[in-house]
Amino acid sequence: MSYASLGDVINDIHSHTGLIAHDEPAEIHAFRTGTLDNQAGSYGQYFGTWDIAAGMMRDYSMYTYYPLLQIVENPAIDLSQFAFILDSFDHPYSNYLRYSGFPKMGKLAFAMREWLPQAESRRQAVEAIRAFCIYTNKMAAWSFHYFPWRLGKEFTYSQPEAAAPSLADPALRVKINQGRKIRLTWQPLGITVDAYLAVNENPELCQDVINALPFTILQDHAVVTGESMYAWCPLVSTAPIHVRERICDAPKGRLRFSQSTGQKFIVQYGPTTEDLAQPVLGEVVPEHTDRLDAVGIEVWKSTFETKTPIWLRVELA
Repeated sequence: MSYASLGDVINDIHSHTGLIAHDEPAEIHAFRTGTLDNQAGSYGQYFGTWDIAAGMMRDYSMYTYYPLLQIVENPAIDLSQFAFILDSFDHPYSNYLRYSGFPKMGKLAFAMREWLPQAESRRQAVEAIRAFCIYTNKMAAWSFHYFPWRLGKEFTYSQPEAAAPSLADPALRVKINQGRKIRLTWQPLGITVDAYLAVNENPELCQDVINALPFTILQDHAVVTGESMYAWCPLVSTAPIHVRERICDAPKGRLRFSQSTGQKFIVQYGPTTEDLAQPVLGEVVPEHTDRLDAVGIEVWKSTFETKTPIWLRVELA
């Protein structure tokens, strides 16, 4: 497809994002089945290609395009300067990803670099970067889900049963005022919980999430943090964050939203070890937190073993 304007590029990005909203992208399927057209990979193996591309896809969506959005939204940055910034940061990622299994993404990225300097306004430039953020985040979600995390069973600690010293300090937990309610439902598990949003603590962030509701997102399990689940959302929030909480201090049922790691909607269902601080989004109502145990177990199996998709629907209660 050829483009006649940045508007055409934006429309094509939206179209492809819609195609992969609830169906595995053909590119991801080709990776995991070893059917890449160019058979990229030394000595006939494709795991190296898959591993490197999966990591680059993650960084491309989280740590390239989201910071680019923050830059283009800054009125102090001239759009002509931004075009240079975009070209500098984008090309190393998109060119490799194009070669290693994502030709459509590579074409869209090239079109972005070509047409963004001709944006009709800053508003259209922001719209374009936001659209590409959502598209790459969705690709990253599928890439994460189908990556062979089961290989992790070959790399376990010598004494995994020995608990590491806990960094948690329950006294540091954020206490939120009970705000607007949302409902979370996991299918095909048929499990539903209600939760309060932290509308008093992080009002702008919560409003961004509310504005995007309802949405249904692919649920996956954390691979580092502990008993935590996350899913990439079909929105892009650059809202100011007023209240953060260390992950290890958070209670069971805590909801977080990570803008900087792919717009993730996060549900904590048990102990965690990571001491990074993340934006507080809300908390599952106390009488429903025990329901999260069964969800966590099934999501773990989905991410690490079966790959059977579990979908999380988020809506106003």
